[in-house]
Amino acid sequence: MSTILIIGATGFIGLPAATALRRAGYIVYGHARTPEKARLLAQNEILPIQGDVAKLSEWIPKTVETVIDTSGLFDGFLVLLEQLKKIGAGRKPTDPKLGFIYTSGMWVHGSSTNHISEATPLEGVTPPATAVAWRPAVEHQVLAAHDVLDVVIVRPSILYGGNGTICSLWLDPIYKAAKENASNVSIVGTPTTSITFVHKDDLADLFVKVVERLTVLAASTYPVLDVASHQEDLGPIVTEFGKAVGFKGQFQYRPAENPFEEGMLTTLNFRSNKAKGLLQWEPRQIPFAQGMQIYAETYKALKD
Repeated sequence: MSTILIIGATGFIGLPAATALRRAGYIVYGHARTPEKARLLAQNEILPIQGDVAKLSEWIPKTVETVIDTSGLFDGFLVLLEQLKKIGAGRKPTDPKLGFIYTSGMWVHGSSTNHISEATPLEGVTPPATAVAWRPAVEHQVLAAHDVLDVVIVRPSILYGGNGTICSLWLDPIYKAAKENASNVSIVGTPTTSITFVHKDDLADLFVKVVERLTVLAASTYPVLDVASHQEDLGPIVTEFGKAVGFKGQFQYRPAENPFEEGMLTTLNFRSNKAKGLLQWEPRQIPFAQGMQIYAETYKALKD
């Protein structure tokens, strides 16, 4: 029975991934920063573990075969990577490598109407979104660690489902406007802005498949997976959510005003053929606008 450690295990990506791996029969440790977060993990049959990531090599359970980073760390990531490399370098040449799955994101491709894939060189068509301009360099360092680690990079598109987290950029103002009976609400983007999505649970299923095939993927020429299930225009999403929460006013669209909003409006022409072909991954969750009755009820239950 394989053992996994997830950094960022209580987050919007990490918790679904941890629970999916646990359901698949893996022993899962989750790094927790606080006692409250540790309790959340324990409630989901995930073994909580606390410790300074900068000293990971001192406290990581020796039975761990794969580490998954879903934390989105920026300042502390290179310290984490050095710790993983230290563990990997300390193994005998005849030992299996420590597996490492790094969670990046599809914003590294920037916006483009041209068809892209994992084989598209970063910055080869368009520059990355400003908010993640640092990430291509980090990906290069992860891939360069292949001599001591079995590395795979997973790049999710924008996630939906659950409490909406990242999509709260659009949902929160509408919900607030509905409660205040406002006559209009400001929405970042345009009705025809095309957003590339993946449901948090479909992404979690992909992590299970990546762990199952980690050694094979890591041995490939370019072990990177871009992950998206579908594209939807923003207009129907906000319209359906407005109906579901009782908003009766008008939507007033505006351009992005900061790097995060710019990233949220990233438009990509992409299909996850690599994930589907190599891993037989198939997204199953209902698209955002189509399933808004479900997603809006979940959002309200978690917000109120």
